[in-house]
Amino acid sequence: QAMKTKPLGDRIKPATWRTWLGQWAELLQSGMPALDALSLSSELQNGHSRGKLLNLGLSRASRFLQEGQNIQTAFRAAFGKVPMHLEIALVCAQASGDLGLALQTQLDRWKTTSDAQHTLGKSLVYPMLVLTLACACWVLLHHVSAPHLIQKTNTSTPTFTLSDSLLFIGIVVLPIAAYFKFRPTKTQTETQTLLPNNLWLTSNFYHVIACELHAGLDLMHCLRHRILPTATWWGGTYLSTKTLHRLNKLMLGIQQQLKLGMSLSQSMQAAGAPGFLVRQSQLAEQTGNLAYCFFLASKVYEMRARETQQRLQNTLPSMALAIAALTLALAYQFTLAPLYNNLTGLS
Repeated sequence: QAMKTKPLGDRIKPATWRTWLGQWAELLQSGMPALDALSLSSELQNGHSRGKLLNLGLSRASRFLQEGQNIQTAFRAAFGKVPMHLEIALVCAQASGDLGLALQTQLDRWKTTSDAQHTLGKSLVYPMLVLTLACACWVLLHHVSAPHLIQKTNTSTPTFTLSDSLLFIGIVVLPIAAYFKFRPTKTQTETQTLLPNNLWLTSNFYHVIACELHAGLDLMHCLRHRILPTATWWGGTYLSTKTLHRLNKLMLGIQQQLKLGMSLSQSMQAAGAPGFLVRQSQLAEQTGNLAYCFFLASKVYEMRARETQQRLQNTLPSMALAIAALTLALAYQFTLAPLYNNLTGLS
């Protein structure tokens, strides 16, 4: 029942969307008319079940276009919901008239963010594997030694040995080291986060505004409230929603200041925009290239996201090994060592 009520666009995997989007953009840039390119790219999607769903939606969109609907309305009616990057490409194409370039620009951006998320996911496999194996060893040792430890007499009094002291120091030092390594650091305008997801979201937010401005859309329209795709993992949705709320609040503040007759740079400064964005807006007002101002903001946050992701990838393996070593030490101290003492006492 849930699958029946789900929009057709949500039932198609992002990889399928990107493959088709690249084919359509390439056909358009080769000089083929939009409808012919759409029909040909639709015929190429019959190799698998997801491709058949996409082919069904593209056939509907082609029919709606032939009936005279604009391209954005046709795709919304055909799929119910389309990916954000395709939606932005269609909006920009309607404003600029260059559908092939708009599609290619959004496809490149989609591939950039998708590859970054995929790389981050792969980098988490090794640390999680190390921690899982360490915990599994502890559980195995506990199950092996538990029957023998039950027979231990209570005549001996507990002593605090050197190994206990070292374990206690490790338990205290490791969280402190992790805190100082990953603690959020504040800049002049915002806090640098541990994970790169919100930085990528902020970069995409400014990139969408820049693309719409570059296509010729009005500035006030580009600063409207936006809902972008957010993280789906536990806790990520809350953080992404909070970031989107902050960005939309900033854009609303800029809009309000612009309506009062202030310049863009003054509006950004009054709304609390980052300093580099305010400085770049002053240059954009002189050159008339407002899109470049937001392209720069997108690039800055992209570089911060890549830096955060690289730091995470470099640190996680060593942290995982340290935690695994501490886990195995605890397993030895509370399973093997008591078992050895018990067997020694029996002998």
